[in-house]
Amino acid sequence: MPPNRPPSTLPKLIIDMRCLQDRNYAERGIGNHARCIVAQAPAPFIGLVDPGLPPLPEPLATRATILSPHAYLPGLAPGSIFLNPSPMSPDQNFLARLLQNPKITKAACIHDFIPFDAPQTYLTHPINRLDYFAAMAWLRRYDLFLPNSEPTATRLHALYGNVPATVTGVALPAWAENSQPKPPCHILMVGGDDARKNPEILARAHAASAILRRIPLVISGTHTPATAARLRAITELQLPGRLPDSEMRALYAEAICVVIPSRAEGFSIPVIEAAAARTPAIVSDIPAHQALIPDASCRFAPDNAQSLTAILEAIVTSPPRRAAIIADQSGLHETYTATAVGARVWNALAPPRFAINRAAKPRLAFLTPMPPQKSGIADYSAALAQALRPLADVTIFSGPAISALPHASGQFDRILSAIGNSPMHTEILDLAVKWGSAVLCHDSRLLGLAAARGLDHAAALASRELKRAVAPAEIAAWAEDENRREASFFADLAAAARPLIFHSPQPAVLARTRFGADARHLPLAIQRNFPGPITAAARQAARSTLGLPENQKIICSFGFISRNKAIPTALHGLAQLRKTIPARLIFVGEPTSDTNSFQNLAAELGLTPHITFGQNFTPESVYRNHLLAADCALQLREGPPGNISGALHDCIAAGLPAVASRDLADNLSAPIYVKRVSNTPDAAEIAAALAAALTENSATEWERAAYCDANSMASYAKKLLNLLEV
Repeated sequence: MPPNRPPSTLPKLIIDMRCLQDRNYAERGIGNHARCIVAQAPAPFIGLVDPGLPPLPEPLATRATILSPHAYLPGLAPGSIFLNPSPMSPDQNFLARLLQNPKITKAACIHDFIPFDAPQTYLTHPINRLDYFAAMAWLRRYDLFLPNSEPTATRLHALYGNVPATVTGVALPAWAENSQPKPPCHILMVGGDDARKNPEILARAHAASAILRRIPLVISGTHTPATAARLRAITELQLPGRLPDSEMRALYAEAICVVIPSRAEGFSIPVIEAAAARTPAIVSDIPAHQALIPDASCRFAPDNAQSLTAILEAIVTSPPRRAAIIADQSGLHETYTATAVGARVWNALAPPRFAINRAAKPRLAFLTPMPPQKSGIADYSAALAQALRPLADVTIFSGPAISALPHASGQFDRILSAIGNSPMHTEILDLAVKWGSAVLCHDSRLLGLAAARGLDHAAALASRELKRAVAPAEIAAWAEDENRREASFFADLAAAARPLIFHSPQPAVLARTRFGADARHLPLAIQRNFPGPITAAARQAARSTLGLPENQKIICSFGFISRNKAIPTALHGLAQLRKTIPARLIFVGEPTSDTNSFQNLAAELGLTPHITFGQNFTPESVYRNHLLAADCALQLREGPPGNISGALHDCIAAGLPAVASRDLADNLSAPIYVKRVSNTPDAAEIAAALAAALTENSATEWERAAYCDANSMASYAKKLLNLLEV
């Protein structure tokens, strides 16, 4: 399979290959035309696919340099070309971003407007109508049209004005080439269960003639039982159903003639298939057939069974008449070889058309939680947006404003989605997976986000990722103990993101190696700035504001009070520490469902008077004062490597000595006033590290200032835009 990770320079050709995934289109007609185009496409090119449809057949999939599950293709060069072989198929909104991009040429193959001209037959369902008329509206966004016939071009111009159009025809299927005629024995119609195919007129013409009734009538294609019964009530006939290519070839080779009685067509493939088989084509008198069969004596009005009977009797009873028609139609198919049709398509698309000049600043849509939502990611995004604004035109989509609109709009050069491991990110995740975007993933796993949709859903995702059966009970066990977790739950995001950006290196490596993702590492930026130097007087003022005693050692732990922060081990460590240092521990953050069990453990250890558990989401001013007032911070995290902590970053920015899990500290390249403990620490190790942090020299200003300068949000914003290639 071609890679999903785009190279640094994208191909300048994009082809919508979704119609080749749809079994309703892939085998004949539209699918045959699309296969011909794809087979002769100049490499390299990007193929657009729909993950919700069956996968492309391998020979088609390997033709594309890149297969993309969406139309978010950052880095397309001006002058790029997008080709849609089936612009009237459902869900053309999938292509909205490309169709609204003025820097690329958009080309569409036009097959017909039959549903528009006969809505009472084809557009009776509201969803079908909406899809079709949406597709018609999107056609106005194309620059170049490739109708399959002159009549189709005429209808195109009647509906859309004098738009640029090149008639291409449709290629003869490979199975119909070099056919060898056999003794003729039946009358053939190639149809299907579509009313416009009009098989009844042929059945009536056959039934009306004693001469014709002696000749077997074969109508291939899928028919419902009701249609089959209706036809058999008119005349005796054979309905072999849908046949493989080899059997279709045999049917044509043995046909006295092929009858195509359609009431409407864009291009009539059975006509050229009949010519290739050297058997006469007798056709209804409609524009598509008039363009292919100029001889009026081989055409009949779609409702005139008597005329058709006379034409067929003449062919059956007069071999010279049949031979004359064959000679007249000989060579018709040679204009429609795959090579000839493909050449017309690709010649029409060269050279590339103009591209407009881009704006002075890149235009960025940013989908993210924002304050006042209670989220560390919301706070981080607010700081990031502020740093981005001097460099880019940033539009924030948050809360009720989150929708597909920015993804589908051509207004933005890039889409950036901020995603974390909580249910509040579900809608942003779903949009990123469906439409594609750059993704700023703030967590090293998305277990919480996956499990929010149920353990069965999470188990299915994990099974697909790990290529083994994962039971819901195993998901529940992982949630209880992150150290046991094996799956990252990144698969869908890894396939869609362009690029997928992490703040620690380990998940980026995992996403590249496990999923082949375009995954990058961008170290976390300082989110909360503390104007320096931070003096002892400033720390004393913060302590006074919070009402903390001057002579007590204060340890603070920041963020949600959750199980994955090794809180039971931390409480046992505090109990040991207090044997030598009468310190107090304050949890500065919002409680979770686990907090009651932590309070009970604190009571068992006799720590209740010496611990304060946060009761709600901490206001910004209170949070900042604790960062300045504390003597030490304690930030632990359990689970596989790759974790980061915005709270630990805040401690570093405030110059607050801290004890932290090695994984957290290393992923932030924390300065020396952050003491590392093992990722699965014991109480004694925590107690010893806290004791050292509380008793050693706490002068941190020089290291703090240097770290904040190297990890500023302004520098981060520039690096982020470089990763987005704008």
